[in-house]
Amino acid sequence: MKLKLYYDGDCPFCSKYADILRLCSCYDLEVCNAREDLSYKECSKDIELDDGVILRVDKSCFQGVEALDMLLKICKFKGVFFGLHKIVFANGLIGNGVYAFFKWMRRVALYLKKDHSN
Repeated sequence: MKLKLYYDGDCPFCSKYADILRLCSCYDLEVCNAREDLSYKECSKDIELDDGVILRVDKSCFQGVEALDMLLKICKFKGVFFGLHKIVFANGLIGNGVYAFFKWMRRVALYLKKDHSN
């Protein structure tokens, strides 16, 4: 099984999460900056990075909460962080709320990063 997770390399939260995933072992998980690797567009022409993290499992694609939930079902990560992660994202209502909050934080971080980079 080939897994490819695409994240927003410009987002400090997304980049930290990607760093954590790189430290953990999970089958054949490749963690990619979606700003550099656009192969996620093969999933669908309409898929947008702004809609959330993208997980490609062989030829199937998942995005946002669904991607994180699928990643946790496939990978057997250990530790408190991933235990909480699994509880949050396995529950649709809680997972969607938490994910929406992090998407909002991502927008703020990208705005501030862009605003202060001049």
